[in-house]
Amino acid sequence: MDVNDKDLPITPEQGWWHASVSFPGGSVSLGAAQALASALHDQRFHFLRKDGGLRLRTERPAADLLDRLVADQVAGGWVGGVYEPESEAFGGPEGMDVAHEVFCADSRAALAETGRAGARERCILLISAMNRAAGLDPFEIGDVWAKLGSLRPSVTPPAIASRDQAVAAMRRLMNADAARRPDAEPGWAERVAAFEEAGYRLRRLAADGRLTRGLRAVLAHHAIFAFNRAGVSADEQAATAWLGRHVAFADEEAADVSSRTSTSPDSNLTRMETTVTPATDPAELREALVTRLIDSGHLRTPDVIAAFRNTERHLFLPIADLQAAYVDDAVPIKHDETGEMVSCISAPSIVATQLEQLGAKPGHRILEAGAATGYNAHLLGQLVTPGGHVWTVDVDQDLVNGAQKNLAQAGAQDVTVVLADGAAGLPEHAPFDRIQFTVGAGDIPLRILDQLAPNGRLVIPMRIRGSISRSFAFERDGKTWKAVSCEMATFVPLRKGVCDDTYTLVHMAGDGNVRLETFSEQDVDHEAIRTVLDQPPAKVYSGVQFRQGDPWQWLYLYLACVLPNGLSRMPGSRPGFTPHFGWGSMAALDGDTLAYLTVREGEDDQGRFWEIGVIGHGPRAAELADQVATEIGEWDRGWGNNAPEPDFRMAVGDARDKLTTAEPRFVIDKTYSRLVVDWPRRS
Repeated sequence: MDVNDKDLPITPEQGWWHASVSFPGGSVSLGAAQALASALHDQRFHFLRKDGGLRLRTERPAADLLDRLVADQVAGGWVGGVYEPESEAFGGPEGMDVAHEVFCADSRAALAETGRAGARERCILLISAMNRAAGLDPFEIGDVWAKLGSLRPSVTPPAIASRDQAVAAMRRLMNADAARRPDAEPGWAERVAAFEEAGYRLRRLAADGRLTRGLRAVLAHHAIFAFNRAGVSADEQAATAWLGRHVAFADEEAADVSSRTSTSPDSNLTRMETTVTPATDPAELREALVTRLIDSGHLRTPDVIAAFRNTERHLFLPIADLQAAYVDDAVPIKHDETGEMVSCISAPSIVATQLEQLGAKPGHRILEAGAATGYNAHLLGQLVTPGGHVWTVDVDQDLVNGAQKNLAQAGAQDVTVVLADGAAGLPEHAPFDRIQFTVGAGDIPLRILDQLAPNGRLVIPMRIRGSISRSFAFERDGKTWKAVSCEMATFVPLRKGVCDDTYTLVHMAGDGNVRLETFSEQDVDHEAIRTVLDQPPAKVYSGVQFRQGDPWQWLYLYLACVLPNGLSRMPGSRPGFTPHFGWGSMAALDGDTLAYLTVREGEDDQGRFWEIGVIGHGPRAAELADQVATEIGEWDRGWGNNAPEPDFRMAVGDARDKLTTAEPRFVIDKTYSRLVVDWPRRS
């Protein structure tokens, strides 16, 4: 097998057989398209629509089957030719290889669907899946649509009312989970996966400097080809591109309007059908959300499921779109003076996870730290009825006022909202059967433990080191505490109180928008680290391979335990920054030096894999990168993703010194508490 300079396999260019096929009547009918797709059942192929016919490319010569289609009067005729792939338009030979994969994955279904309703909407779902997999943020996705629009006829926008309706439909399609399209035809999930895989591969090629054209320009070209295969006209493409750009840049309306005469009627903008039918009934949206959370395993117990079914989440998000209220995502509700989020309503899956951890029962007295919108408190109120009560606290009067209003509108009972510091608790109402923190903590607030009933449970998202956080459910175990549940979760940190979990967000200098999360216990030179990405990189690969579906949480936990400063989130993008995920990367810190995780793709007899690497920047770049890579190898040999999950214990006060483990590096000492991770090596 041929390999490139990074030891990655090079796929030789396919020698595609080419023919231009015409059809009776001058256009491809649904019957003819389906007959051709059926005739090509035993080989890969791709096509373009051109001049009412098809430019067909097949793995093997197809002259005989085309002759049969002509004899059967399915096709009008065909002419052979030479296939000239648009390699430069798709980013060079490796980009063209990606294109051929997605062309073939999409062509059979696209051909068989010729003339069927919803072609444009299906394309938007597929293109959007590819854009997200390529790691683009919403504005970059808007730029892809703008690039597509610049290659299509101009568009004159319609009246505002019609435009708003079409933009709303486009927004839903662009943000929908394409794989969950209801009543999808067989093979749809595989098509979505192919577009996502293409987006991911293009992102890696771009990150490694192996595309000869900009990533967004390549993605725009993919969009044009996908629309072509689906039979979406150039005018319809132009209208769709206008909508996609408007979703991202709605505040730049004047720039959207062309001064040229439109060749595309206004109706193209408003006739936006959705194959993901937008539900407008909150009950229907709520039931769909509950079903998804049950299917994913986040909702398990009947009482918690019932509480979710009975709670109208949109009432706690009066400024949000109805559809957005039932998407599994956090919604910010307050920002500080710098624009950073300081409060939000958590994603429904996170809310469900913590409620399952909490185990609230009728009659329980519960303290919640972090009222936010009041949504979680309303769920808790239903779980403790009859006979119980919920006190929820927040540190900002405006949040307290908002939560009170939302709870009253929802008809909540047995819930009281209080202006207070969650870390200090409410001793006047103690003891509590359950205490739940819906904000992150860097340590255990000691005063809280004294407010728990003897058989009580504390659920708290606690940072381990750096940005690595887990939601713990602690119960007393003699003089120490044991975690009866532990789930991966990250929350907005505590602030303004006795256990304020402050952090400093470092905006990295230079191009792009890369930021680095740092916390007070970490050894980091904030001023020096701002410019560290401008220093030469030192790259090392660990030899550890991840495959599709492998979890990262256990590697993150291990590195958080064994590295002196844990791991920090480093989201964003910039030229030369090649993180291991589209959102960014995790980084190890050492004063004025950092080292972040990256990956490179490869393939062996087991299929595709991603080898984990580390890229260092700063005065000790090579040393830190090698240290992190060595620890990744040690984790893979001793634990890896096949090891049993760890157990967690915690102690405070004099009991701290009695809490030990066989592996000293798995002891995390904090100001008030000691956390021990019992994680034996796999046998």
